[in-house]
Amino acid sequence: MYGRKACQLVKEFASGEKGQLTPFNNDLFDQVVAECSQHHGELQSLIRKMQEEGLDVQTARNADHYGALIHLFSIVRNKRCLTAYVYNRAETIRNLLWKIGPVIPKEIEEKLNHWEEEYFKKHSAALKSYMSKVLVDLTV
Repeated sequence: MYGRKACQLVKEFASGEKGQLTPFNNDLFDQVVAECSQHHGELQSLIRKMQEEGLDVQTARNADHYGALIHLFSIVRNKRCLTAYVYNRAETIRNLLWKIGPVIPKEIEEKLNHWEEEYFKKHSAALKSYMSKVLVDLTV
């Protein structure tokens, strides 16, 4: 069923304890991205078919048009779920920076993927740079 994996990804984050990270689910994330690619291929195929039949993609109301809409909305929904997953993890990482400081403990680092580790380091460096420029220590 379309969208089940994307929904599962969001539920996985939501079921975790607030303020705590679960390990980044690369497998499920990649499966949702692959599903988006599959939908995109089907969408392009349906649009190409309609154009070959001489139909206006914007105004035609046939089975191919509605099939294309299903694939388009599936892509949009999956992208929203992926964005929600990444955004909420990034927000948790930002909040952890304020709680634990600029050094990631090993037990938290193991739960981050490469991009999240980079985000933590760059966000920490930006905060440190800002505090040195305004001569104010914002850490608690």
